Amino acid sequence: MATSHSLKLLLEHARKQTDDAAINLGKLNFKQQEAEKTLRLLIEYRENYQVQFTESAGNGVTPTEWRNFKAFICKLDTAIQAQQNLVAVTQQHTEAGSMQYHHQRKKLKSYDTLSQRAKLHYQLRLQKQEQHQLDEHTSHTLSKRPKNVE
Repeated sequence: MATSHSLKLLLEHARKQTDDAAINLGKLNFKQQEAEKTLRLLIEYRENYQVQFTESAGNGVTPTEWRNFKAFICKLDTAIQAQQNLVAVTQQHTEAGSMQYHHQRKKLKSYDTLSQRAKLHYQLRLQKQEQHQLDEHTSHTLSKRPKNVE
């Protein structure tokens, strides 16, 4: 049955695409989590650095120390902003990967449904053929029987 073979190939291909999409989504989720983790670490580091500097500033700071502090905080803020941008990009990629995965699952489910229907249709056709053969056999057997003459 050619359509059955074609459908089987489509189903196998859809399964592979779904598996690939799931693997890709897992990788995208991992990248997003790592980007978020790095962002949290940068923010935490900035907060801790600022607290430490504020505590030590109570004893007085030189203009050079103040400039260095401001420059470092500025660099941290730039790094935090860049990391926030990266987090936003990874979230978009993860959402796109999720949509792709759901699309592939939907396609797989459609092909699976078609495959199940084709199998059912084939089984019904076989049952009808068997019933037809049985009916012919019964009819043939009955026609060969001698008729009771009354």
